Amino acid sequence: MKKLIPFLLIILAVSPVFGDLPTKYDECNIYVNLGENGIAYEKIIIKVPETIDKFNYYIIHRVKNLEIYDKSSKLDCDWKYERSGTLISCKNINTKIINISFNYHDLVTQYEDYNIFSDKYIISTPTEKFNLTIYLPKGYILVDNSGEINQSPYYPINGKQGTDGRNIFIEWSANPRLGEVYEVSIFYEPALTSNQFTVLIITFFVLIMMISVFLIFRKKPKMVDYGITEDEKRFLEVLAKESKVSQRKISREINLSKAQVSRIAHSLEKRGLINRKRIGRNYEISIKKN
Repeated sequence: MKKLIPFLLIILAVSPVFGDLPTKYDECNIYVNLGENGIAYEKIIIKVPETIDKFNYYIIHRVKNLEIYDKSSKLDCDWKYERSGTLISCKNINTKIINISFNYHDLVTQYEDYNIFSDKYIISTPTEKFNLTIYLPKGYILVDNSGEINQSPYYPINGKQGTDGRNIFIEWSANPRLGEVYEVSIFYEPALTSNQFTVLIITFFVLIMMISVFLIFRKKPKMVDYGITEDEKRFLEVLAKESKVSQRKISREINLSKAQVSRIAHSLEKRGLINRKRIGRNYEISIKKN
């Protein structure tokens, strides 16, 4: 490919089709979204210093679904496959901004558990600012450089890694020279392989089952665990049926002597569990509310 680049530049320079190219770009911004299916979706935004009525551009791939716009309106441009690429020719356009979008494939290869995207970008027109941003598919990450490939996960290594909250991207910015070629490579992989995902799902279900078994079979605390005796438990069960109960009635209900019930009531009152209110020669018992 490097041997063909000077030849390609000569062709572009002498071709009559490219005689109407703008002499300079203020900016050339390229955005590439990589799909899980290996298809690359690319958008090129070119800004020129003065309004132009003609525009020509050569893409070094045979692309599909090609669309060309100015700021908002679709431009009526011709295009055709020429040599190994796609030639665009626009007339009567009257704009300072050109938006080109298309997709292509065969630039993503798979090696073991990770993917490699490689492409080349040729500066065929003097350009003040050149920006290239490549987005990984959703759910994919850059290959760990401590892994088998033992190198930076992208090239050139002066790119900047970032994220828009959904996809990881790598961005390159430059003030290129005419004829300069940017050869780009990115190594990326799924955040979770199929085996890792299966292990995660199994682990999740095992954890859910363990929690369920614990909740079903856990030891339920008994009243005796809180220092409540069996007689005190019976005392409180009678009291739970009514808001207020006489101490004499509780004695009859649990079949204990008045003295025994009196001692129980005194103990529960001391621990702040019940209230006792003397009425005549008897006591009225109620559950103490916090």
